[in-house]
Amino acid sequence: MSIKFSKWAICAINSQMANFFWNDQEDRHNYHLANMQLIAQKKEFGGLGFPDLRNLNLCHLAAWVSRYHLNENTLWRNMIDFKYETDKPNIFCCPEVEVSPFWKGVLWAAKAAHMGYKWKVGDGKNIRFWEDQWVCTSSLAIQYWEIYILINEKGSSIANVWDGTNLKMTFRKNCI
Repeated sequence: MSIKFSKWAICAINSQMANFFWNDQEDRHNYHLANMQLIAQKKEFGGLGFPDLRNLNLCHLAAWVSRYHLNENTLWRNMIDFKYETDKPNIFCCPEVEVSPFWKGVLWAAKAAHMGYKWKVGDGKNIRFWEDQWVCTSSLAIQYWEIYILINEKGSSIANVWDGTNLKMTFRKNCI
């Protein structure tokens, strides 16, 4: 599961799992008394605990994001950094065009995992001022949307727009 499964593949696998569970055969059809979403719920919530393949796939690929941040001097991370320029400004900003199926899956999972990440600022070169969650419970772009849409420096790192005392930003329109 090192790639993102397509919807049709997940549906096909779920269909086969349901056929097995309900003892469906080519010559004899049994009615499915519950859909796979219900069956995939945890037993505590009334389900049967079958694996939800989409969530399982998402978690597996998100684990690569975690591994990426935990292993700084490994060969595979150095290759990823070089190939996808992950330091401009961070892994959540990598391009999605002309990348491997594995990396597309990791970026898909990173978007979902991004909501749960909170950054430590450090020197501020790898954290986007507006888009990354580094203060409070959401990004500044979400908290101050009215200002964000007027800013010219979208996607800039903290180090580029803040010197520790003053903000260095320009606006598309004059602000009163």
